[in-house]
Amino acid sequence: MSGETVLRERGKLLEELRQIVQSMKNLAFAELQRVSRMRQAHALAHEALSDALGVIAEGESQAGEPAGGRQTWLVLGAERGFCGAFNAQLAASASALRADDPQASLLIASRRLLMQLEGQCDELQALPGCATSQEADMVLDAWLDQVNLALQGGDRIGLLYAGDDGLVRQQLWPPASPLACTARHAPQTYLPVSTLREALNRQALRLAIQGALYASLEQENHWRLAQMQRAQDHLDELGRALRQRHAALRQANITNELETLASSAMVSGGP
Repeated sequence: MSGETVLRERGKLLEELRQIVQSMKNLAFAELQRVSRMRQAHALAHEALSDALGVIAEGESQAGEPAGGRQTWLVLGAERGFCGAFNAQLAASASALRADDPQASLLIASRRLLMQLEGQCDELQALPGCATSQEADMVLDAWLDQVNLALQGGDRIGLLYAGDDGLVRQQLWPPASPLACTARHAPQTYLPVSTLREALNRQALRLAIQGALYASLEQENHWRLAQMQRAQDHLDELGRALRQRHAALRQANITNELETLASSAMVSGGP
C-alpha cells in the first residue's frame, strides 16, 4: 500500500471519528435542554411543597427528630463515560466522607463511580445509575427503596452530588424546620396534621433527591460537552497535520515523476 493510500485511509478514519464526536456533542446538548426544562418544573413543585410544609408548621412547636443513628450517604455519579474527571472528584469526596466517619454507609448510584471506589472504600452498596433524564423516575424508585430501608434502621440520610457551584454535601434526613409559608391560601385537608406532615416530608425527600439528580445530570453533560469539544479540537488538529503530510507526499511524488520523465527524455534523446 502506497504512502498516499495510507494517508487517505487515515483521513477517512479521522472524519468518521469527528462525526461520532459531533453526534455525542449533539446528544449531550439535547440532554442539557431536557434537564433544564425538568429543573424548572421541579422548582415549581418544590416551592409548592415548601408552602404546604410551612402551612402545617405554623403555630406548632417542632423540636425535630433526633439526629442519632448511622450516617448514610447517597452518592450520585455519572453512569455514562466521556465526561472527564467528573466521577474522580466524587470518588475523592466519598473517600473523604468514609475517612471522616468509618461507620458511614455509602450508597453509590453509578456503576462507573463504584468501579473507581472499589479500591478505595469497602462495604459499598451499588445502586442503579441514571444515564439520562428519561430514566430518572425509574432509578428514583430504586434509590428511595434503599433510602427507606436505611430510614427504617434509624439512619441519617445525606446526599453527595455535583451541583451548580461544585460538589454538594446535603443533609436530607432528619428534615430541617420548614420555612415560613409564602402561599396566599392555605391548602384544605381532612388528614390529621401528623399524617400529612409525614407524607409531605417523605415527598420532600423524594423531591430533594430528584433535584440533586437533575443538577448532577446537567453538570455531567456540561463536562461531557467540554470533553467532546477538546476531542474535536484534537481531531481537527490531526486532520490538518494529515492534510499537510498528504500534500507534502503528493508534491514529492510529483517531483519524482517529473525527474523520472526528464531522465527518460535525456536518455532517449541521447546519441
